[in-house]
Amino acid sequence: MGFNVHEITTDMTKQLCHFIKTLKYEDIPPAVIEQAKMMVMQTCGVSLCSAQLKQVRDAMEISKEMSPGEEGCATLWADGKKVSWEAAAFTAGTMGDALDWEDCSVTGHPSAGVIPAAVIASEVLHRSGKELLTAVVAGYEVYQRVALAGRSSIASYNIFGILPVLMKLLDLPEEKMNQAFGVGTACAIIPANVHEITMSDSLNYLYGYRMENCVTMIKTALNGIENMEDAFDDPTAYLAHCGYQEPEWLTKELGTHWMMMDMLLVKHWPANVFVQTYAELASRLVTRYCFNPDEVDEIIIRPSVAFRHWYSETGYESLTQAQFSIPYVTACAMYHPEPGALWYQPETMKDARIIALMNKVKADGFVKMSGMKFIKDLIDGKHPEKFMIVRLKDGTEYTESAFTHPGHPRYMLTRDEFKERFRLETKNILSKEKTEGAIECICHLEECPDASVLPGFFH
Repeated sequence: MGFNVHEITTDMTKQLCHFIKTLKYEDIPPAVIEQAKMMVMQTCGVSLCSAQLKQVRDAMEISKEMSPGEEGCATLWADGKKVSWEAAAFTAGTMGDALDWEDCSVTGHPSAGVIPAAVIASEVLHRSGKELLTAVVAGYEVYQRVALAGRSSIASYNIFGILPVLMKLLDLPEEKMNQAFGVGTACAIIPANVHEITMSDSLNYLYGYRMENCVTMIKTALNGIENMEDAFDDPTAYLAHCGYQEPEWLTKELGTHWMMMDMLLVKHWPANVFVQTYAELASRLVTRYCFNPDEVDEIIIRPSVAFRHWYSETGYESLTQAQFSIPYVTACAMYHPEPGALWYQPETMKDARIIALMNKVKADGFVKMSGMKFIKDLIDGKHPEKFMIVRLKDGTEYTESAFTHPGHPRYMLTRDEFKERFRLETKNILSKEKTEGAIECICHLEECPDASVLPGFFH
């Protein structure tokens, strides 16, 4: 039965549910398992790093208010307090996107939902490391296909990464999975990305809301709901409300082609995806040539990205404004080559030196692409080579160029590079012992009989 009495002529929702239900750890290629482990490491690392931001500390306090009284069942990352499943999910989802340092796909940021959902649910349910990794893969694969099938909003896409993870770890019957997808689609029909206009840091909370909501959605499906079946097939349901419809993506090469291997870009820097390569060039220049940023007269970028080449005479008020500005991130990478939450502290975003330097960043032409096609071309390796030219006041000139940054599917980080990034991300949050313990645990998750030990390293 569908949403109404309309004739259902396809079974794509059922196919997605069957894929989630029947996927086994042993079915997944070793390279995909390794990618899943590294995404756990990267996402948990950047989430912990974000604990230095006021917005994340605020989210932690909200989570504690959501769990008054007796001890909860889930660990509040970077804090250690036990809170409810929903409360832990809210803060971890917010943390995942707060520094804009997780991943990027053609469709958004799946790891900000998939990874915390898997880690927290495995803690609550005492699932094994193999079960955690299998759920992560299921989450990424379903997310990519649903998001490519119809345009919603980038935070709403995460519903379709989180729900499969929870379905898998709770071992839901396929019929209940189907009903849960129905609830999820009803909550995801929000076609606008308001943050693009407002530059509000509410964007980060959206990921937390989706995490919290999905736990509740799954619980309602467990308790039994009706008439929300076949949401991806019913002609009046989800896809009819999306900006475009390409339903063939829903089941395309499901279980045979692993989209998380070639459609997932890992961010090397805490910045918007369109800004990444420019941060890489700025860091390479200042590290290689050891110049003082105060001595810079002009920085030329060839080409830049028009809708990310933003200036300010007074600095920025929101994380989002700063993360989305190529000139700002270029200046930050030169003054603070070691990335982290420092880039987005209020005093940094108002630093007179950084403001002065970012206003010396000039564009020599722009990449003529926009929207999802821009990201797809980036991931497909179709972007032009980018150049950054630094001219000092004494006339010295330095140049660097790159097509993309480390973490691109064609330029993926090695395991050792992921480890070093995790150490950098957690250096101000965790002790060295806990950092190394977390790395060891993640790298050997398949040997872990109870993955609830992992959050024990996160505070």
